Parts: sequence; structure tokens; C-alpha cells
Amino acid sequence: MYREWFVTEYFSQYDEFEDWAKGGKTRSINIYDKWMLIVNLNSQEDAEVNLTFYYQDEPPRDFTFRLAAGRQGRLHFSDEPDNLGTINLPPGCEPRKRFGVRVRSSQPVVVQATAGDRIGEERITNSMATYLYHPGPLGEAEKTWMYVDCVYLASDRFPLEEREWLSVLNPNPQTAHCTVTFIPGGDVDVGSQASRPIEASVAMVQHTFEVPAERLFSILISDWQDVLPNQPYAVRVDSDLPITLQGIRHIFERGKYEFSRCWAVLDAIPIPPSVRG
Repeated sequence: MYREWFVTEYFSQYDEFEDWAKGGKTRSINIYDKWMLIVNLNSQEDAEVNLTFYYQDEPPRDFTFRLAAGRQGRLHFSDEPDNLGTINLPPGCEPRKRFGVRVRSSQPVVVQATAGDRIGEERITNSMATYLYHPGPLGEAEKTWMYVDCVYLASDRFPLEEREWLSVLNPNPQTAHCTVTFIPGGDVDVGSQASRPIEASVAMVQHTFEVPAERLFSILISDWQDVLPNQPYAVRVDSDLPITLQGIRHIFERGKYEFSRCWAVLDAIPIPPSVRG
């Protein structure tokens, strides 16, 4: 137990992206810092730790290191020093790409991701998220995942613009066949003490997709045109193979894309067969 851990994605947006206000392409000056924190639960023996980095468009890469007994270790997945002066980018990590990570250890460990962004060359963090990796090994429970807070905002009526990415990591040696279901949102009417749909006309949406073996899949949910803007959903992903799931929300002031205001990790949970509807 606790000898294998997964994180679906360390997010970054260094590539050009679509200007939702004026059309065409744009680019921001955000710099993305990413760390992996790991502690060896065995106070007597060192741990041999293997990392596998998974990408969207290239084969996985590995890096192995030794973690001292009973100690914490830190890796900075960036190509420039962090605010503590740390420069320890492991071979195999491409920090300006999106990537997921699998950790395998000879001793029980706990692994956590911390990620933040800053504006240009400023050394002050603009926003930050920290979250635990998901413990392995992956099994039947990890064939279905959900997260409940899903929305993208795109309207001239709002100064707030939110883009949402859905990401799936397939660490298996075979292609994973997946179905995503967007479940329409509702509010709880505290007067009647019952839930009600926000808009009764909003329908459930399903799409199928494949994730190649040992690859990361990441898509803007707005690319599925029947997933409506400015409407909350819950998300369910079913797969024929064990996977991991994560949502990422990237937030801008509409029309002002030089830098983002913040970003957020939408944590997902596996749904065991015994509680699947």
C-alpha cells in the first residue's frame, strides 16, 4: 500500500490559444511552476523511487532516485529556479508541456503536487493549487470517475471568462475507450427544500473518445459544441481500462489575455462498481 501514486496532469499554457473575445490566436506571459513533494514513510530504509512522465504526443520517460529513510524530498518540474533557488528538473520531464506522472516506490510513500503560476518575470505567485496524487494500483474502481463542479463561462455579459480542460491519463499498454457524460446542473430551492434544474431545456450530453496507450488526453470542454457555455454540469467518465481523471479551469478577464487571473484544479474521485448508478 502507498507504493504507487498517480497525478493526471501538471497544467501549463505556454502555447498559443484562442481569443474568445476578438477571434484569432493569442498568448499569455504566465510562467508555470510545478513541484512534486514526497515523503518516505519507512523510517529505517531508503526508498528507490521511479517516476514515469506521460505526455500527449510522445512516449513516456522515466527517472529514478533514492529517497532517504523517513525524509521528505522535493522535485521542481521547471526549467528555471523557484523562489527558494531550487534547480532540480529531472531528466525526462518536459516542463513546458502538459504531463502526468506515475510514482512507484520500493517503500510506502505519500506524494503531493503543488503548482502555481506567476506573471512574466515576477517572482510573486499569482495563484497556486496543491493536491495529493491518487494512490494505486489502479483497478475496477478507477474505470469510472466523477467531478461535480464543471462549467465554462464565455459571454460578453460577464467580465469573468473561464476555460475548462478535461484530462485523462491512461498508463496502460493498451488504448482506453472512454465515454464522458455531462449531467445538467441544478440549484437547491431552500424554500421548497428540493432541487430544481437551472434550465429545464439543458440536456444530458455524452461523447466517446480514445486515449492511446501510455498517453495523456486533454481537451477543452467547449470543443464539444453541445456542452453549453454558462451552464453548470457534473462530469462522469467511464472507461474500459483503469484511468485517472482531472479537470483544470483557466480563468481570465474577458478579452485581456496577456496574463490569466488564476487557474484551478478540479479534483475527481473514482466511483466503485458497488455505488455506480
